[in-house]
Amino acid sequence: MNNLKLSLLKKWELDSELSFVHSSVLLPDGTAIILTTGEKSDWGKFYLLVLSVDGIKKIPIEYAETSGRDYPVLFRYGASFGLIISAKEVRYYSSIHSSPEIIPIKNKSLLRYNIVPEKAEQRYFQNISDSQTIPVCFENEVYCGDARYFALLEFDEVAKTAEWKCFSTIDKKAFIHQDNRCGEAPKIDSIKISGKEIYAFIPGDSQTSVNKWGMNYYALASISEDGKVIKKLIESDDLKKDGKKGGINGCFTDSQYVIMTPLFKTDDWKGKQKVFSLNTCEYSDITFPRGMSKHRLENISGEICLTSFYDRGLKEIALCNVNS
Repeated sequence: MNNLKLSLLKKWELDSELSFVHSSVLLPDGTAIILTTGEKSDWGKFYLLVLSVDGIKKIPIEYAETSGRDYPVLFRYGASFGLIISAKEVRYYSSIHSSPEIIPIKNKSLLRYNIVPEKAEQRYFQNISDSQTIPVCFENEVYCGDARYFALLEFDEVAKTAEWKCFSTIDKKAFIHQDNRCGEAPKIDSIKISGKEIYAFIPGDSQTSVNKWGMNYYALASISEDGKVIKKLIESDDLKKDGKKGGINGCFTDSQYVIMTPLFKTDDWKGKQKVFSLNTCEYSDITFPRGMSKHRLENISGEICLTSFYDRGLKEIALCNVNS
């Protein structure tokens, strides 16, 4: 097994006023953009945290929420970035110093029906794309914070247009250990478009509390835009067959790597993250810099990566060099 060794470039100490890193982008100039929420007096309020050579900038995200789980979605677009708000508008930032352009999203098919259902709710789970098509995770009909749907947004910053193209679930019949007693589709942890291929990380399915009991299985697959499974790169065994708690969450990055994070510290990985290469289909261990063993890997782009340390609030953010 290979080893991904991280060396510290810069670390920011925070005041624990913010919560987890919900998603992130790494721009070509080394700037990191983080989607997070308030942890204390402003609990649940969303912010963008911009970390650059100029220091740290916290940008509040103001919008009229349509529900308690109406989450903004952060995405990278070349050397720029944007937010998708309530599935109805794109806020496009051409640079970290600019005010966003507001671009409405078209949501009608040729037959004039909504592509993304009116009551569908975005999830802020990490999305990655190397094209003008942005994949977004959604929840619909059953609302408990998970994502079992995905949509594709065609975005053109020059023409200033944005349009939903599809709204789909992943075919559960492709997975050996999917629980067929329920009609729900597999969950989606993270989604990526690379070289016109769509990849999804599936964190299994459980009829009981995932946090308490774990998952039935996890998988990584390339899929079509209508949710058909083209190829399975990873498919775990039935994680409940030995009676132990288990499960892996997956997060795509701006690189070949998928970050794999165990749910429990008592599993075979001892709670330690690994990365999986989409290019070689090999796992690698992660070695954090001295004094940063409690950090968590959040994103990778080229030779740069983003890590965070959360302990009753977001305490540290760091940028590191990646040496494989």
